[in-house]
Amino acid sequence: MYAIGEIVLVVIGILIALQINNWNEQQKQNKLEKEYYCRLLEDVIQDREQVTNLIAQSESRLKASNQAVRLLQKEKTKKQEIGTQISLSIRAIYSDFKPNNSAFEDLKSGANLNIIRDKNVIKALNNYFNKVDGFISIIKVNGENAVAINFSHRDNFANGWVEAYMNRDRFLKGMEQDVYAAIPLDNEGLITEDMKKRLYNEALYYISSNARQIELYNFIKNEIDVLTKLLETKCTIDHD
Repeated sequence: MYAIGEIVLVVIGILIALQINNWNEQQKQNKLEKEYYCRLLEDVIQDREQVTNLIAQSESRLKASNQAVRLLQKEKTKKQEIGTQISLSIRAIYSDFKPNNSAFEDLKSGANLNIIRDKNVIKALNNYFNKVDGFISIIKVNGENAVAINFSHRDNFANGWVEAYMNRDRFLKGMEQDVYAAIPLDNEGLITEDMKKRLYNEALYYISSNARQIELYNFIKNEIDVLTKLLETKCTIDHD
């Protein structure tokens, strides 16, 4: 009976040890799962900051595009003025949103994906990145078209480009004085009627393009907000 009792105690001890070990392992998994939720949340918060900045840039370009049209609606349009607003209308328009996916890529490596027990989170992440990729592809095409239109001009002395850019630091500091002095600047010069019509069409395109950029970035922001709300809940949960 004594020996049997000893065996029972040993077995009970082993079972308790196994239970404690399993509990410890589960706690580690819970902690790791929460860490991933919080890392994913940090990434989307950074995404939101990035998109907010891109929207602000697009709004600035849209404002310049509208000002360009106003200048072209005047009877006389100065080269320097229109050149400046046109250049501002496409500044950094080719910049595209790059979502932070370091945590998600790390999560997908090996067997880490199984750490996330709530598969709705995985579904939401896949949905987010797929939708963002679609929006980004449209943004890039619009940006490429706007830049291509601007660089299709063969004579930058006729459209105000020279007058607009030669007064910027990159030329004021980058060009030697004698070279700069020899550039035939005409800051008070007017664009021709033919050039005015061409720039009018281009400025209207830039309005459309920048307005579309803002719309698409806001679509991305909406997706970010949905994912943020989900991850905020997961990141703050204390597992039992």
